[in-house]
Amino acid sequence: MYIAGFPRRGYKYYVVLRGRRSLDKVVQERVLYLGRLDNLDEPRRVELENQIKALGETELLSKFRSLLYTLGYRFPSAISTLSVEEVYSYGRELALHRVCEEIDLANVINRHGCKGGGPELGRVVEIMAINRNCDPCSCLQLPEWYAPSALPFFLQLSPADFTYWVVLRALDYLQPEHTIPMQVDLYQNVKRVYQYECDRLDIDLTSTYFEGEECVLAKFGHSRDHRGDRPQIVVAFIVDQRGVLVTHRVWPGDRSDAKSLKPVDRCLREDFELNATRVVDRGLATWKNLSYMDRKKERYLVALRAKIKGTKLLEEIAKPREEWVSVGLGEVAASIVRGRRKYVVVWNASVAEVNKQERESRVLKAEGELKKLMEAVEKGEIKSRKERDGRIGHILRSHRVKKYLRVSGNRAGFGFAVERTKAWFEAGKYEGYQIFVTTELDLSEKEVVESYRTRDQVEKAIRTLKNVLGLHPQYVRTKEHVIGHVFICALAFQLRSILNMKLKQSNLDMSIEEAMKTLEKLKAVQIVVREGEEIHVHRKLRNIDEKMRTLIEVFNMTENEKLPEAEMHQKV
Repeated sequence: MYIAGFPRRGYKYYVVLRGRRSLDKVVQERVLYLGRLDNLDEPRRVELENQIKALGETELLSKFRSLLYTLGYRFPSAISTLSVEEVYSYGRELALHRVCEEIDLANVINRHGCKGGGPELGRVVEIMAINRNCDPCSCLQLPEWYAPSALPFFLQLSPADFTYWVVLRALDYLQPEHTIPMQVDLYQNVKRVYQYECDRLDIDLTSTYFEGEECVLAKFGHSRDHRGDRPQIVVAFIVDQRGVLVTHRVWPGDRSDAKSLKPVDRCLREDFELNATRVVDRGLATWKNLSYMDRKKERYLVALRAKIKGTKLLEEIAKPREEWVSVGLGEVAASIVRGRRKYVVVWNASVAEVNKQERESRVLKAEGELKKLMEAVEKGEIKSRKERDGRIGHILRSHRVKKYLRVSGNRAGFGFAVERTKAWFEAGKYEGYQIFVTTELDLSEKEVVESYRTRDQVEKAIRTLKNVLGLHPQYVRTKEHVIGHVFICALAFQLRSILNMKLKQSNLDMSIEEAMKTLEKLKAVQIVVREGEEIHVHRKLRNIDEKMRTLIEVFNMTENEKLPEAEMHQKV
């Protein structure tokens, strides 16, 4: 339950609402009518507090009193009292808010977003992105999370004005025609504030599926979540060499990897004006995409999708593996240059052995099942050639050995013979190879391999987005809300990646996950002191230890060497 205010004829009227889901739609139920609070007298206040207490949610009473403080209500008291009214989450919110201030997030969002009534879009978006990093929740639950946090003090936005409908309206505004210019300006600010240039762009794709079929964006396609039975969307994420998110793109779930590179590259070149090296995996690295990047004079480093046999690179290298350069434990490499491309061929002994064993296992299992089928034929259990051929085809397909085993039927009866093909005997010759292609001709074989493998930061980014920041599962269904939700998740990761960059620059041996858990312990306690005709409302911080002080310094959370401890003073 939460308190919401609705303007009408120049005044604001408040109610207690409860949200519930009905037929995949969120329905708001009015639990208690509070009415106007700007002209509240003491008897009416006591009456409302008793009614709120009867609802059985203690936090709701604290939110009601905090709302009255915000509206300037004068609490009468003839007796000196001291009470702890509320404990606010403080540390993570402050660290993330500081990043938002440094990159001028709210002003950038407001500058490129749609203007309308209600709270500023920039402040609403900041709340949503910070929530993704703290306690990701649905749009319906977001106002309840916001009220007891410290964000109302930082953003000067009353919890009564931050409602479920404000959140949904913000998602409607966060569409590509507005969010791309936002991301361009935000990334420019990141580079300017933290004083570095973009040298590298890691590009990768992921998918997230939906329960149900209401979302028009969701289509069936190749599922990276191994849920091919669910419609999904496809999202591309791009991070720079420091792991900071640059931008993202959203497509329907049937979008192929190969068709996704061109629009991403065009956006990076035309909107962001970035000519840094593109680093992509084999899903995007088709020959057609390489030719496209060559025409655009792009710099790139890719793991080639093509198999080693078809490239003729081994024949062109014409050097035994014993003479190749060592690039890692059990790995050797050799390279050649063709035009503006440098091809680096890597052979991994352990990968070759694993592939060999896996292939042999599949072939042996298939041969075993074919032998049983042959015995069934001899016993007369197979009644037709059609039945026999159907069983053979199923065995070959299920074990993926059609190119390794040749099955030929006898002219008389339903018998057949099985033999291994030429492809089987040649397979070992081409196992364990991986091909990298780059335009950076001055890089050695080892530098190419090491540079490509640092792209695991974009894979880590995707895992963080899905497992920590709530990219999956999706709680919204309309096309506009899905696109807006993905933008909020991407923005949340950008804030988180900046904090992670600060940790690395400080040489602090701490992961961003550990830092966020530590900051979670920092709380603000609201203490109300009533002395005669005066009421003092103080907010003080607790749980500041040495580890916390280190993070406070690293994340620049102080003002004039003091934390922003909000304090209010009222006289009645």
